[in-house]
Amino acid sequence: MADLLNILLLKDRVNGDRDNIFLILFEKAFILIALLVVLLIGVALEWPPWAVGMLVGGSLGPIVYGHYYVIYIRPLKKEQNLLEAKKQAKSKRK
Repeated sequence: MADLLNILLLKDRVNGDRDNIFLILFEKAFILIALLVVLLIGVALEWPPWAVGMLVGGSLGPIVYGHYYVIYIRPLKKEQNLLEAKKQAKSKRK
């Protein structure tokens, strides 16, 4: 599992020159919208406030990590897999 420093470094590698303030705002907005949906689910189920707080708090980590995985980690893993496949293809040719 990646820690915060690795995620920030991955963010720099993926974004590069296209680091745009609107992309950053949309990223944060989608995380907040996902947390709002979780909050609304807890309220719709008429759970007590402490249970709704535990639901939102417990889902905070997976939602944030899931967004960062989809946006930053997965593209780099695909790139690494492609590079490894090319290296294996080269070694088979020899």
